[in-house]
Order: sequence, then structure tokens, then C-alpha cells
Amino acid sequence: MEKKRISFILASLGGGGVERMTLNLAEEFTKRGYEVDLLVADAKGEYMDLVPASVNLIDLNKPRLLSCIPDIKNYMKEKKPDAFISAKDYINLTVIMAKLLARSKTNLIVSTRVNISRQLEVLNSRSFKVIARLVKYFYRFADHIVGVSKGVADDLYNITGIDKSKIHVVYNPVVTEELLAKAQQEVDHPWFREDIPVAVTVGRFDKAKDYPTLLNAMRVLQDSRKVRLIVVGDGPEKDHLLSLVNQYKLKDVVDFVGFQSNPYPYMTKADLFVLSSAYEGFGNVVAEALAVGTPVVSTNCPSGPGEILEGGKYGTLVKVGDYIALARAMDATIKSPLPKEKLLERSLFFTIKNSADSYEKLILDKRKTK
Repeated sequence: MEKKRISFILASLGGGGVERMTLNLAEEFTKRGYEVDLLVADAKGEYMDLVPASVNLIDLNKPRLLSCIPDIKNYMKEKKPDAFISAKDYINLTVIMAKLLARSKTNLIVSTRVNISRQLEVLNSRSFKVIARLVKYFYRFADHIVGVSKGVADDLYNITGIDKSKIHVVYNPVVTEELLAKAQQEVDHPWFREDIPVAVTVGRFDKAKDYPTLLNAMRVLQDSRKVRLIVVGDGPEKDHLLSLVNQYKLKDVVDFVGFQSNPYPYMTKADLFVLSSAYEGFGNVVAEALAVGTPVVSTNCPSGPGEILEGGKYGTLVKVGDYIALARAMDATIKSPLPKEKLLERSLFFTIKNSADSYEKLILDKRKTK
């Protein structure tokens, strides 16, 4: 019997959460006996070496995703995949257009990874406004629409008005055996050898992550307690953040260690994980911190962290942008952390198995696009 073929697509193999989650799902489906193709517009980036050998990597070798529409259309007509899964709204729109041009019957599953309304509110970008309008019109042509949290799914319904039976909540495939194994590796940072609490944050340096609020919280925190912060990541806001470190006189207590393909040992060794985001779709790093047993303080941003932490049951939630509340929550959590066993128990909701099971139900759903 011929294997069912599933296709995934990415713009690049840069070191982001969507790329990592896509690779996790792709590998899991090869283990389940599917033939898996991964189309990449421009196959370059930090995760190039992490593409599983079991996955068929197809480099479209184009600088821009929109220029890949003819290639995606031809791929659909030739390979006729049983299901095509995409993530990120601009990628989803590109694949929908290609499917319409191909007149393909492929089961198309598009996944939104951010709260679109909140993104527009924070960034007020013309390009995002265009994407939101296109989402409202084109998403009706997908067979299934996935929101990575209930907040994202509700926002999609409010934007599109599409039949709720087509919109599903599927949490990201965060917790894997590979993550847990990588978390046990050693990390050589002198602060972990000293008797001063260390907080860690991981993410891209952009406006969505609102690192200025976290640095402001660190400034306030120094008045009551000595705490250090390790920042894992890189991005366009780096120079601005370094200037804030100098302005707030935090050079001795904040260390930027750059992008790390394996950030999990930093999380494991930390006394606290902190997320200061203005908005998220899900908040992979929050679930990752739970999976390694590290207490979490997060902004209650739309959408994801509040669901992961179940309204504060598994970690402290504070108002977006409130650096004083963030500082107080960090201090309180360091003084009285939740038991590690409780955090590990919660992380089991966000396993690769649970996520792949949900996607598999959609893959096998033969419903017609309405």
C-alpha cells in the first residue's frame, strides 16, 4: 500500500519557533509511516542541519515566498499530496493561492501562530493590515484552519466569520524526547556556578517580545534583590536593548549570549524563566520551561501563556508592559517556586504526540472545502 504523502512549507530554515515546530511535526509523521516533503523557499538558516534525514527537503531556491507560487502549484499537480500543512499567515495565503491555481483537491491545513488583532494593535504596520484583509477573504478556501491557542482561534473567527467547525485549536508540538535529552547537556556559564539567582529568557529580539519591559523590571529588582538575567537570542532590536542595559546600569547583571540552537540547558539551570511579550500566538518557550521543570513568570498577553499556565495555576501572570508587577512576580517566584513535579505534569499537555494526533485527525478528514 502506497504511503500517504504530507507536505510542509517554510520560507527559510531560520532559527524561529515556527521552523522548529514544523521540523518536529515533519519528523513525527515520518515515524508514523507517512511520506513527508518539506518545501522551503530558500533553504538556508540556523536549522539547516536539523532537518531530519527521513524528510524529503525540497529547496525551491527563491529569494521571496510569493515567487514560489508557480512551483507550489506545479508540486501540488504533480505530487498530489494527501495533505499540505502550512504555518504563518503570509505563507498560508501563498499556499492557498497556489492551491486555487492548481485546482488541487489536496487537504489544505493552515495554521495561524499569532493573535492577528493584537499584532496589528502593537505594530500598526501597513503590510500586516493587508495580510489581515487577505486572511478575511482567502482563509475560507482552506479545508481546516488551526489556531495554536484558544485565543488565536477565537481571534480568527472574529476576523473571518468562517464556520467555527473549520477552526480548530491545536497546541504546538513543543515537548519532545529530543528537547528533554538536549536539556540535560552541559552549559558553560560562570553565573550558574555562583550562589546568586539567575533568570533566563529566550526569544527573538523584536517588538513582540517587549524586552524593554523586562530590562526595566531588572532595574527595579536590583533595589531589593540581586538577580542576574541571561538573554538567549538575537534580532533587529539588539542595539536598542544593549543601549538600555547601559542606561539602566545593568552590565554586571544582564548577559546577552546570542542565538543558541540548544537553549534548553540555560532554561534547565535557571532559577526562573521570564517571558515579557506584548503578544504571542502560543508561547513555545513557556511550555519548554515547564518541560524542564523551571518556574515561569509571564505577561498575560494574548494569546497562549495564560492558557499554558492555566490562568496562573502553573506560573505567575502579570499585565503586559507592567515592569513593576513583573519585578515583584520574579522576586516572589524566586523566593517561593512551584514544585518541579507540578510543572512537569502540566508540560505533558504540550507533547509532540498530542499535537500530531490532532493534526492527524484533520489530515484524515475528507470534508470538502466550503
